[in-house]
Amino acid sequence: MIDHSPYDNMEIPSQLSSVVADALACGQGKRRHRLWLIRLIAWVPMSVAACLVLLLNLSPTFAQGVCSLPVVGEVCRIFVFREYHSENQFQYIDAVIPQIENTGKTELEQRVNEYLQQLIENCLEESEARAKEYYDAYVATGGNPADFRPVGVNIDYDVKYISPQYVSLHISHYETSFTAYQTDYYYTVDLDGEQVLTLKDWFGDDYQQIVADSIRTSISQWSQEQQQQLFPNLDLESLITEDRSFYLNEQGQVVVVFDKYELANGAAGRPEFVITQ
Repeated sequence: MIDHSPYDNMEIPSQLSSVVADALACGQGKRRHRLWLIRLIAWVPMSVAACLVLLLNLSPTFAQGVCSLPVVGEVCRIFVFREYHSENQFQYIDAVIPQIENTGKTELEQRVNEYLQQLIENCLEESEARAKEYYDAYVATGGNPADFRPVGVNIDYDVKYISPQYVSLHISHYETSFTAYQTDYYYTVDLDGEQVLTLKDWFGDDYQQIVADSIRTSISQWSQEQQQQLFPNLDLESLITEDRSFYLNEQGQVVVVFDKYELANGAAGRPEFVITQ
């Protein structure tokens, strides 16, 4: 569960509500200001939403003040998070756990939040086991425990896309030690349909062919050097499973993600493809 005490106990400056209200009301005076504001909102709605979500997550005081305003309060708790920081002799952890709420779908929120909580707890357990193995191996080979550099563990998230209907979330798990370790998780939720989406949900029964054809088209536009990084005799259809990782970009387009070394050599990194039909 989310700890709301920072919000509940935070003293709100008396002038905060009026400052926020004035900011929302600015531009109502002159016609050119109104036109400029309308064009701006039409041009960058997702940027405004992203900034709002960022401020709400980073500042409990700002969030509590804004939530008291009409309309804005409807989106103020879509994503909140809890941060964990800990350190011991073999690892130090910076982890953020996102939560979704205020969707009006209690069962969906609980299902998604339990998944995110369990996912990050599993990541932390796996990281601890790896860090302990590094430490034990270092000491076993003659290393001085006092000289051991703790493994850095960072778990964070970013919102790839957010709208009244869809939320697309990316969880990143990164470790730094003698070698780097990185894992990415993507989670896209249909708020209206109250389900976590798969490629099949989005594209239908022919999703493998649709996605593979779009990827081939994208690859055909690569340079010769880029294409040479691909593994030979690739069977894209076999890689496009129903649970293939993907997210929605800022334009609401599906972006399919491959892990490093999954379809190309290391120089290709983690290839991503915007899927078009």
